[in-house]
Amino acid sequence: MFSEDEKLDEKKEEELTQKVNDPIDDAEASTDNNDNNQDSENTVDTIEDLSKKYDETYDALLRAQAEIENIKKRTIKEVENAHKYSIESILQEIIPIYESLSLSCSFDQTNVDTGKVLEGNKMLLEMFQKIFDRNNIKEINPLNVKFNPKYHQAISTIKDANLADDTVSEVVQKGYLLNERVIKPALVVVIKNN
Repeated sequence: MFSEDEKLDEKKEEELTQKVNDPIDDAEASTDNNDNNQDSENTVDTIEDLSKKYDETYDALLRAQAEIENIKKRTIKEVENAHKYSIESILQEIIPIYESLSLSCSFDQTNVDTGKVLEGNKMLLEMFQKIFDRNNIKEINPLNVKFNPKYHQAISTIKDANLADDTVSEVVQKGYLLNERVIKPALVVVIKNN
């Protein structure tokens, strides 16, 4: 007869044998194996998805860089054109004045009516003044005001006891401001008594 321990060992062996031969356990083992295969397939799918996303992102990056380069080139060209053609509008206003002066110089000088010439010159000055007003150009005419090196350029000095030092006694050439910025300082003679 068998002892209790032997019966237990025998029972365990039977259970193990049954488990090995049991089709349900085979299905579970197969399921575990399938799970492993699915995990590896999922990993492959994930790698493929990530690779596809990487390619799409890299392509988008290249397109963005190309767009930035195109924007830079367009901006440079626009700035160059702005510099080239910035005076176009003022030239369109000046050309008629130039043509009028050219026409007046082409007349026979023996039959010149000085009154008409003077009248024509006044009209041309009015045209220039309109251009200046439209483009915010202002004259600097500092006669009898204190010398200011920001707006004036002294070309000589003179003594005059009737005027204070650093006073502009004569304007040789007027200066001009464009939008409150000096584009040409006035050329002046300044009083220096000391």
